[in-house]
Amino acid sequence: MSGLLPENPALGRPTGPIVDLSGEQARDEAGALGPRSTGRRQAFGLAGRLLLLTISFVLLTMALWYSTRIAAYRDNWMRDRLMVAHTAIMLFGETSEPTLPKDLATKILETVDAQSIAVQLPNGRRIVASSGSDPHVDETFEVGDGAIVDGNQATFRTLFAEPGSVIRIVGHVQTDGALVDVTLDQTPLIQALWRISRNFFTLSVIVSAVVTCVLWAALWWMVIRPVRRLTSSIMAFGERPQEAPIDLGRMRNDEIGRAETALAAMQGSLSRELSQRKRLAELGMAVARINHDLRNMLSAAQLISDRLTTIRDPLAQRLAPRLVATLDRAILFCQSTLTYGGGREQAPSPRTFDLRELARQIVETAEAQRPGAIAYTIDIPPNFELHADPDHVLRVIENLCRNAAQVLCSHGSQSGRPPAIRLAAIRTDGVALIEISDSGPGFPPEHRARIFEPFHMSSRNDGAGLGLAIASDLVARNGGSISLAESKSDDFYCGARFLITLPTPEESGNKLMRVARGA
Repeated sequence: MSGLLPENPALGRPTGPIVDLSGEQARDEAGALGPRSTGRRQAFGLAGRLLLLTISFVLLTMALWYSTRIAAYRDNWMRDRLMVAHTAIMLFGETSEPTLPKDLATKILETVDAQSIAVQLPNGRRIVASSGSDPHVDETFEVGDGAIVDGNQATFRTLFAEPGSVIRIVGHVQTDGALVDVTLDQTPLIQALWRISRNFFTLSVIVSAVVTCVLWAALWWMVIRPVRRLTSSIMAFGERPQEAPIDLGRMRNDEIGRAETALAAMQGSLSRELSQRKRLAELGMAVARINHDLRNMLSAAQLISDRLTTIRDPLAQRLAPRLVATLDRAILFCQSTLTYGGGREQAPSPRTFDLRELARQIVETAEAQRPGAIAYTIDIPPNFELHADPDHVLRVIENLCRNAAQVLCSHGSQSGRPPAIRLAAIRTDGVALIEISDSGPGFPPEHRARIFEPFHMSSRNDGAGLGLAIASDLVARNGGSISLAESKSDDFYCGARFLITLPTPEESGNKLMRVARGA
C-alpha cells in the first residue's frame, strides 16, 4: 500500500497534486457558433462610426477653442478702447470744467473714434467729452462682469450685429481705478471678429485634417484592425467550425491581445468538441449496423453456456454462471457503447457488495486471458464493502486493468521491473479510496490533463479512445470521482496510478439519516 497511503502512518488522502477530472464534461453546443455570416458587410460599420466620432470630437474641440479665443479678443478690444479713451481724456482734458469744450471734445472723440466719453475719477471728478447729440445705443457691456457663457453669447451677438450699430462700454481702468463710459460704433470690432473667424476657419481645417488623420491612423492600427481580424476569424470559424483555429497573427499584451488568445483557445476547444461529436456519431452509426448481428451471436453463445450448467463437472458448475454473467455484461456494454453519445447510460442500481470478491473475479478473468504474462496483486482487506452499482464498478476496474495490461504487453514495464498491476483500497474520511496502479511507463505529461476526454487517446492502435471516458462517467453516476494521481518513482508500481473515490455503506447511511432529519 505504499503507493496508496501518504507518508505518515495515519490513513488519509494521498499527498501530491492530483489531476481532478470528473466524468461530467457537459458543454452546450447549441448557440455556441451563432448565425453564419451571409457574406455581406454592413454599409456603415465600426470603422465609419469611429471616423465620424473622431471628426465630431475634433470639430467640437476646435469650436470650443474658437468660441473662447474670439470672446477673449472681443474682451481685450473693449479694454483697449477704455484705456485709449481714459488716456486721451487725461492728456487733452486738463481743465476744471466737467464738460470739455466742443472743439477739444471733437478732437478727443476723433482720436478715439468714439461718439461720447465719460470718465469718473476716484476723487469724484467727472470729465465728459460728447459730440452734442445722444446716439442710439444698441447694447451696453460692462467689462469684467458676467460669466464665460454670457461673454460668448455677447461675442456672437456682436459678430452678427448690423454694421453701424452703437455699443456702450463701461468699465474700470486698472491704472488709477477710474470708471470709463465710452459710446462708439462697433463696426471695426465686427470687421475684426470676421477677419479672425476666417483666419481661424482656415487654421481649423488644417489642424482638424492633421489631427483627424493621426487619430484615425492610431485607431485603425490599435483598435479597428485587430477587431476586424477578430471578426473575420469568428465569421470564418462559424462557416468552417471543424477546421483548425484561424491564425490571429502576433498576439498583443493588451485587452485585444487577451481577447485574441481567448478566442483561439475557444476555437480550439470547440473544434475538439465538434470532432469528438462527429466521431461519436460515426461510432454510433457503425455500432448500429453491427449491433443486431452481434447481439444475435452473443445470444447464441448464451444459450450454449446455459447447457454447461447441466454438466456435473464441479469446474463447469463454477465457471458457467460467470460465463453467463460475462455474456450479459457484453450485451449491455455493446448497447451502452451505442448510446454513450446520447447520454443514455443505464442508471445505476446501488447496493452493498464485497469489493475484494469483485477484484478477485476481475483478476481471475485477466489471468485467464494472459496466463503468467502479468503479476496481479490484490491489496484489499477482506469484507471490504462498497455501496454502488457492482456492474458499473466491475466495468470501471476491468477497463483500467485491461488498459494497464495492454500497455505493459506493448511497451513493457519501467526500469526493468516485471510487469505487474495492483488493486488496493482503504477507507478514509467516510469514503472508499481505490487505487489501480501498474509498473508501466505511465502517461506522457502533455496528455495527463485530457485522458478522460472521449477519443483523446487509446492504449491500442485500433482503439476508439472511449474506455476512460466511460469509466469516468460510470464513477460519477455512482456518486464518486476518478483522477490520475502523480506517480512515485521510488515505488515499485511507478506507472499509471488511478484513484477512485466511492461511497461506503456507512456514508450512504449517514446521507439517508441527514435527509430524514432535514425532512
